Amino acid sequence: MSKNVLVIGTGTIGEPLIGLLAEHKKSLGLDSVIFFKRTPLSDERGKVEALLRKGAEIVSTSEALPEFTKLGFANIYDVEKAYEEADVIIDCTPSGNDNWDNVYSSLNQNKRFMAQGSEHGFGSFFAWGINNEVLESEDNKFLIASCNTHNIASIVKSFALDQQRELTEGRFVCLRRANDVSQNDSFSPSPTITKHTNQKFGTHHARDVHELFAQDGIELNLFSSAIKLPTQYMHTLWFTLTFDEHIKHKDILENLRDSEFLMATEKMSSNKVFSFGRDHGYHGRLLSHGIVAEQSLHVKDNTLTGYCFTPQDGNALLSSVAATVQYYYKDNWKNKMEIFNRYLFKNI
Repeated sequence: MSKNVLVIGTGTIGEPLIGLLAEHKKSLGLDSVIFFKRTPLSDERGKVEALLRKGAEIVSTSEALPEFTKLGFANIYDVEKAYEEADVIIDCTPSGNDNWDNVYSSLNQNKRFMAQGSEHGFGSFFAWGINNEVLESEDNKFLIASCNTHNIASIVKSFALDQQRELTEGRFVCLRRANDVSQNDSFSPSPTITKHTNQKFGTHHARDVHELFAQDGIELNLFSSAIKLPTQYMHTLWFTLTFDEHIKHKDILENLRDSEFLMATEKMSSNKVFSFGRDHGYHGRLLSHGIVAEQSLHVKDNTLTGYCFTPQDGNALLSSVAATVQYYYKDNWKNKMEIFNRYLFKNI
């Protein structure tokens, strides 16, 4: 069986995902990592060249092939061939549901299809380390949880579920970056509030986390709000968890140290955390689910409050890779994922 992975899109999620898969494809046991770039842009020639150097292959539409050739890319072929040859297809565009209707639904359904968290309804939610068991289902479609969904789910899992504490309520405020440092569009010049469009959950962040855990029969009382701030560094999450029993600050710190996917930091500003990821992460990204500001943790009676930085879209990258590797290696996929431990830190 060939092991060919096709990534659709080369944006803020697609580009680092392609690199992560391509640079580690030998260790992961993959034959080829292919990426679909629809539009030939001269100002993105360097990005494409960098991905090719990492061992990836490029495909595009038959109409765009001549333009890519003019840009100097000779070894490029039709995406239609890649659709047929790829066993795993990861959609990193904002059109995952449309692409399913127009393209993926007509392909061999033994393939595994994934889309990113913004494409709600694409498939079952998956977050690496949170609900690995969902990959063992017979589903062929998975929705990779968004970066904030990863973060909130890890907070809930680390401080409540893993400790068998009864969570009576979880409330979250996502202090969102305006856009990525790689983007010029959509910057917000002032704080901009996100509407509470869901009567039960507030914003989609709490809804998504609720749905993720509900897949395993766990019903949680969650509510979220969001506000976009004029920064490009990273999201920051404010959280408060209320339990049915009193908790101790020292126990919470121990839970944080024991958490598999949360890291702790004494840094209290997102630029300090962001710069650490730029210098020591993969492709400038931290791959942990969340970075808890340790000195922000506050315990009063049965309530825990604190702040946690969300590492851009870095946490979703490992989930996409994990779902890819598990498709091919049902018995030892977790062992293969250990190669990424070098990018996971306990303290920064």
